[in-house]
This record gives sequence, structure tokens and C-alpha cells, in this order.
Amino acid sequence: MPEITESNVRTPIEVEQLTRGDLFYQILCGLGIASGLALLWTMESVRNVIFRGLNALHVPPRRHQRGSAFPAGKPRR
Repeated sequence: MPEITESNVRTPIEVEQLTRGDLFYQILCGLGIASGLALLWTMESVRNVIFRGLNALHVPPRRHQRGSAFPAGKPRR
């Protein structure tokens, strides 16, 4: 017979009834998360369309100049 240890003992699950306010709050949180993810997906789709269009037009990426601690036109001290 297998020994009964603490890991094998099952505790009964107690389900708590949500109030109407808590249920409404949980639904709003779910809708907020879903709409945020949909917004990110839409922004990614637009970004992909823009970059594919630039790629089709053969627009090269910008060449960034090295940053300088000293602004142009001012001599070093």
C-alpha cells in the first residue's frame, strides 16, 4: 500500500460566490486586457505594412551618426 504523505493528501476546494460587482469588475478587466492585446496586434500589423512598403520602394534605413558629448560648432575647452 502506498504511504499517505502530505503531498498525496488532497484538500477540499472551496468555491466562493462572486458578487455582482466583483463579476462586473472581472468582466471589465477581461475586456480591457483583450482590447489592449487587440490594439498591440493592430499596431504591429500597421508597422509591418509600413516596413514592407518601404522595402518595396527600396528606401534604405537611416544611417545614424555617432553621438557626441560636444555639440557641433562649439569648440572643446
